This record gives sequence, structure tokens and C-alpha cells, in this order.
Amino acid sequence: MSLAFWTVEEGAIVPEHSHMNEQIMQVLEGRFEFTLNGDTKVYEVNDIVIIPPHSPHSGKALTPCKLMDAFSPAREEYK
Repeated sequence: MSLAFWTVEEGAIVPEHSHMNEQIMQVLEGRFEFTLNGDTKVYEVNDIVIIPPHSPHSGKALTPCKLMDAFSPAREEYK
């Protein structure tokens, strides 16, 4: 497993992508619009999103945000 912490500026966009890792995203601060498999929702502080492997997802920071991602298995590029 690997953890990643992100500070995201308001208006920043995460382009649609997918990966082989299961991912759990938690919003630590702010409001983050997140699209998973074509379904868009707005997530706020302490909200969690579970992203299955190979699922297309993207996002946009509606405010300045702090996010935490947990990946399993570990993301090799984050080592």
C-alpha cells in the first residue's frame, strides 16, 4: 500500500485516467468534484471515495483542497 498527500489549488483539474490499483481518496480540506465511471458528485471534508481498479475517474477542486490517496497495491512510481 502507498499513501499520497496532495495540496490542490482551486480550479485545478485532474484529467480522466485509470490504473490497476484500488484507490481510496479522502478529502481532508475543501470541496472536490469527482467523477467515477461517469457519475459526478461533490465531496467535502472527511468524505471518502473508493475507486476500483481500472475505473475511469477525474476531478476538479472547487476550493483549495487537501486530499489523501491510499493505493493497493503500492504505486511503483511513488516509491
